Amino acid sequence: MSGRNSATHWTFVLDEATRVLFVDDDLILAEFAKVHLSTPVTSVEAATNGVEGWERLCAQPFDIVLLDIEMPTLDGFGLLEKMRADPRFKRLPVVMLTGREDIASIDRAFQLGANSFITKPINWRQLSYSLRYVLRNTRMESELQHERRRAEELDQLTSNLLSLIRLEARTPLDTIIGFSDCIAQQINGPIANPAYVNYAEQIGVAAHQLQTTFVDLTQYAQLSLGDAKLAQDEYPANAVVDAALAGLSPEAAQAQAALNVVKSPAPFSLLCDRVWLARALCHLLESALCKSGVSAVALHVARNAEGAAVFSIIAGGASPKAADGDDPTPELHETRSVGSVRRGLGVGLPFARRIAELHDGALLERAGEKGETTVELILPARRVCVSSESRS
Repeated sequence: MSGRNSATHWTFVLDEATRVLFVDDDLILAEFAKVHLSTPVTSVEAATNGVEGWERLCAQPFDIVLLDIEMPTLDGFGLLEKMRADPRFKRLPVVMLTGREDIASIDRAFQLGANSFITKPINWRQLSYSLRYVLRNTRMESELQHERRRAEELDQLTSNLLSLIRLEARTPLDTIIGFSDCIAQQINGPIANPAYVNYAEQIGVAAHQLQTTFVDLTQYAQLSLGDAKLAQDEYPANAVVDAALAGLSPEAAQAQAALNVVKSPAPFSLLCDRVWLARALCHLLESALCKSGVSAVALHVARNAEGAAVFSIIAGGASPKAADGDDPTPELHETRSVGSVRRGLGVGLPFARRIAELHDGALLERAGEKGETTVELILPARRVCVSSESRS
């Protein structure tokens, strides 16, 4: 007996606070709706046609609308179309009610923005579950849209903040660098104590390092947010290497490690953002030169068997092997004395990886058998431009 009682125990389907507007010219059906759909937390109000339904909607808030299609004055299609044209009711869930089962009515209801469709005669228990599903789905969608808008606003705020910080920090840093240079060069006459000249030089070096690191961090943040837009220039790959070398920090020129640069013997160009790509290579070179125990760093640019462009940086003293398709004996070769560059370049690899990804490429790292470390920045073959002379 107790099992039978528990099986037939009545529960309310609409168990969350809900205001329902029932729009139908059938007054008896409206009374049934109030009886079957009302719960301790759910209220039902009725309107006899579309015009009255519109007036109710404009007068007070509702969570869902049950809307009959065939009504005098203004039918259900007309009211639904009017609702979806008004920003206040654009996302208010609507369930259409009709005695029709023709495809045209169903199609038109959903095309106008209905959330669900119920045919008469109504199974009230089934309708209650349908309403609960539509309400929960709509509320979930609304929460997702709210979170998406919030995320977009936070992204925009972060982007604006980064731009503001970058702008506001540049002026005082430029001032520190400028005045330290003036003191170091003794612009307004000799300084009696040479230690002060040394202090000024150290201040200038530190300010330069801070400025570069600060710019790198803000640029990386903007790249991560998708805020920065890449240019699409056709630029020689070997020239990208030259730009990367020119961007190495002044401290690099004072080091002992040898930098061996092997350019491509078969010149080709890249469809790329040359400024960002050169900066990425510069980061990779400085990260390699900063590595403890590195006696030599080799940079090699070539194309592999698939035609992709490969910038290889090997730290540890080993020389790079030519990629498939290139002459292993380079035509252009240069060696520079480079040393321990500034520390704290943790953004280098993430920065370069993001640049590679924005160019539809990849950044790969691997350790060699002799202890050397190889980093490859690879751009796909579709970004490689080869002249007819190079092909021949």
